[in-house]
Amino acid sequence: MASSQIPLVSVPFKRTDDVNWIDSLNRYIAQQYQDDPKKYAQETYTLNRLRQDMRGAGKDLTGRDLLYRYFGQLELLELRFPVDEKHIKILFTWYDAFSGKATSQHSLAYEKASVLFNIAATLSAIASAQNRAEADGRKRAFHFLQAAAGVFDYINDNFLHAPSADLSRETVKLLGELMLAQAHECFLENSIREKKKEGLIAKLASHAVWAYANLVDESAEVTATLEKSWIALFQVKHRYYQAIAQQFKALACEAAGQYGEQVARWTVAEQAGKEGAGRLCTSLIQQATASNHAHGTLPPDTGPVMQELCKALAATCTEKLAAATRDNDMIYHDQVPQASVLTPIDRLNAVKSVQIVDLYTPEEMTKVIGQDIFTRLIPLSVHERASMYSEEQAKLVRAEDEKCDDAKAELRSTMEYMKLPQALDKFKRPAATSDAIDMDPPTTVFQWADAVAEKEKTQSVRVLMDQLEQIKIKARHALDDVGIQLDQEMKECESKRVVYGDAWTQAPSGTLTQQFRQDARNHRQALDNGTQSDSHLYRQFDTIKKEVDQLRQGGGGARGSLERVFAERLTTALADDDASKAKTNSVGVDSLLDLSDDVPAAGSDAAGAASGESTKDKVKGIESLLDKLYRLEKDRAETLDDLKERTRQEDISQLLILNKKSGSEQQLFANELEKYRPHQQRIAGSIQQQQRLIQDLTAAFKVLMDGDDAQKLQLTWEKAENQKRKLVDQFKHAKDTYMETHDGLLKGIQYYQQLAGAVESLLTNVRSFSQERAKERDQLCKTLDSSNLQRDQALLKERLSMYTTSGSPSAPDVSQLTERAQQLTLQQPMATPTTAHAPPLPAPPIQQQQQQPMYHHQPMYQQPQQQPFQPPVAPSPNTPQQWQNPPIPPKQPLQQQQQQPPFQHQQHAYQQQPQTYQQQPYQQHQQQPYQPYPQQQPPQPQQQPMYTPTSYQTMPQQQPMHPQPMQPYQQPQNHQFMQSMAPPQQQQPFGHQQPPPPPPQQQSPYWNGSGSGSLMD
Repeated sequence: MASSQIPLVSVPFKRTDDVNWIDSLNRYIAQQYQDDPKKYAQETYTLNRLRQDMRGAGKDLTGRDLLYRYFGQLELLELRFPVDEKHIKILFTWYDAFSGKATSQHSLAYEKASVLFNIAATLSAIASAQNRAEADGRKRAFHFLQAAAGVFDYINDNFLHAPSADLSRETVKLLGELMLAQAHECFLENSIREKKKEGLIAKLASHAVWAYANLVDESAEVTATLEKSWIALFQVKHRYYQAIAQQFKALACEAAGQYGEQVARWTVAEQAGKEGAGRLCTSLIQQATASNHAHGTLPPDTGPVMQELCKALAATCTEKLAAATRDNDMIYHDQVPQASVLTPIDRLNAVKSVQIVDLYTPEEMTKVIGQDIFTRLIPLSVHERASMYSEEQAKLVRAEDEKCDDAKAELRSTMEYMKLPQALDKFKRPAATSDAIDMDPPTTVFQWADAVAEKEKTQSVRVLMDQLEQIKIKARHALDDVGIQLDQEMKECESKRVVYGDAWTQAPSGTLTQQFRQDARNHRQALDNGTQSDSHLYRQFDTIKKEVDQLRQGGGGARGSLERVFAERLTTALADDDASKAKTNSVGVDSLLDLSDDVPAAGSDAAGAASGESTKDKVKGIESLLDKLYRLEKDRAETLDDLKERTRQEDISQLLILNKKSGSEQQLFANELEKYRPHQQRIAGSIQQQQRLIQDLTAAFKVLMDGDDAQKLQLTWEKAENQKRKLVDQFKHAKDTYMETHDGLLKGIQYYQQLAGAVESLLTNVRSFSQERAKERDQLCKTLDSSNLQRDQALLKERLSMYTTSGSPSAPDVSQLTERAQQLTLQQPMATPTTAHAPPLPAPPIQQQQQQPMYHHQPMYQQPQQQPFQPPVAPSPNTPQQWQNPPIPPKQPLQQQQQQPPFQHQQHAYQQQPQTYQQQPYQQHQQQPYQPYPQQQPPQPQQQPMYTPTSYQTMPQQQPMHPQPMQPYQQPQNHQFMQSMAPPQQQQPFGHQQPPPPPPQQQSPYWNGSGSGSLMD
């Protein structure tokens, strides 16, 4: 065979236009994943850049890796982003590999199929470029062509309804068979170069003839798609390999002694070689030249090389035919069969397509494809499936956890039932004495002691008691002051009433202080109730003072006192038992475990030694079993923790994404859960071993406790434990009672503080009430004294006027009248004359009236009376001018009197409404409810306004205590209060009120005309 290698066909590339992945993916992330697209800007840029690199991939291994990486990322992308006309619409435009016609679709499958087509084309180009003169070149070409065939098979099996002719099933199938035929050529070429057997080579060549015959037949169906030079090449190769097959079959016949058949096959081989070298090669050369060597898919020297190979083969066959014919005619005389009756040569196929998953090893595939670009973006469906797997994991962990808990509970219950390992301590301590007992106080007792010591250090019970008593005494003294204040005020009011009689119009204190006194009684009752609670706390604390002192001394790190208390109590309790044992056992024994050393028990020495040794061995055996159980439990816990940790760290999201289309979730879950099988088996084995050890422990402990020495020691321990338990209960009761007393005292202090605040507020209100009443009394006294003085002066003037108008020569002089008037005034300062009134004195002149001071503060107890109308009397000529009566203004009509604003009489606040003191600090205490101390609360005073002028305005008017007509003097009026609090009314000013009229005119006894006319009469 000639040294020139047979040319191979490479599949042309599909070209594509640029595509923008970034905008479309960002919109979908924002809409469907509800996430910020900026977070995935790097991922979208990487994918977009990867496609741009794919467009410029070369026909080498680097180009193959770029194409395969882009395809792998598209596979992963499809699991997260549905790229089609309904979701992410990206227009992919690819050009036909043979015709160059553009085809556009929104389908991601079209994009992937086109990329796969280019991968196969790259593999075919790499194979055709190999130097098959070398063995490695032939092997690489053989591998790449089979891989290309596998890619074409994958396209045909996974993509339907191809939009372009180059991706149609017929075209893709033909290309796959072409890749396999060329791979078979490489294998045949390698077999010829390695000089395999002629029969084997003939079979391989026969299969090549059959493969190219099929390609020629199938090319007729896709003639419009394939290059015509390809079909011409197929025909040439068909004849060429037909000649090769007959050549090696002829050689095989020669070796087999079939000389006649040899001549016939040399004849057929010569004819096939000549046909290939003649017309077919000429047509191939012409078509290849016309199509620019099939657009680069054929080597430039394809036609000449094939023609040279065919000619050389035909010449060889002609030479071999002549020699074979001569030898047969001259020597063998074997019959030469016709070509039509020759037996067809068996075919041997040496190639098969390589699957796309086998194109790379797993490590190479991971390296080529790289990490999933959008690994941070997990679809919702994958999250749901991952949650289902997590639930399966949780079920497995819960089951194992329950098994471990049950095993742990079983071990704990067994240990508690046998009181292990504490029960073994009694066998290690000195026996038959009180030293065998654990006299140390429990840890809880030390904790109680620390708590009591801390309480006593910060707030001692004695200090709290003293503080409580001080507050209570202060509140009681304040209540006493309230009573004294109210009694003193009532006494002063009634003493004034005795002095002034009916003219005293201040309301009695009894009705006004009723609420004050009721509040005081309520507070005193609350104080008495609190005192009862205090007594209960004091008695309760007295019962535990001794234990509390012991706890206080043993707290704060001073453990020695409590240890001594326990030791003394337990030693005293066991003294009788130890004494009785000392009488029966004259020789002391150090320990039950040392019975076999020096001191024999009752009976023979050998028996005692054997018994002591047996007890010691039993204890050691039980301790060994306990140690094994503890180690088993620890190992089981560690195994369970490791199982939990592995399940928490496992994340199969990426695995679920890769198997999203498989649909076999349960199978996938089962396979993944098999990883935890070793943990389950280890836990189960640990539980079984624990059960066996528990049985052994129970039997060993029973044998130990059935011994006589163990039973005697058990009685001693039970007595000591009972005594110790009673002592612990006693200290617990003392601690609980102490805490209850301490808390009760704190509540009591708070209770009395609130009560004292309420009492102080009440006392403040009572003092304010007393001060206001005192001010009112002082004002009323001044008013009454001023009114009496004016009345006396008016009476004196009247009498002087009567005296001067009589004209008696014996009338006394002015000095005598003045002296007599002063005497009368001193003798009767407050008395109201009961005798007949003297005639009214003439009113002073208007000038004199204006010179007199105006009484702006009209007494509130007296209402101006209307003076009866008298006709004017003409003065006598002898009457002095200053004594003449001024003109009396006419009486106003009744209608005008009714139109005048009535004189307003406003009662005092304490007459209208009971006193309240909610505006004082007492109200603040009232707003904060008392805490029950013990189940009691201080009384809540009724709300009442302060006895201050500011509360008058809002107080409703209260009816008097006795329903009788109110006289004017019973309605005192405070001008200062009325000015500040009374509503604005059309009231006549005080300064313009008429002076009080004189008393009614009666016949004076001193001026009946029969006397001497002297005032002294």
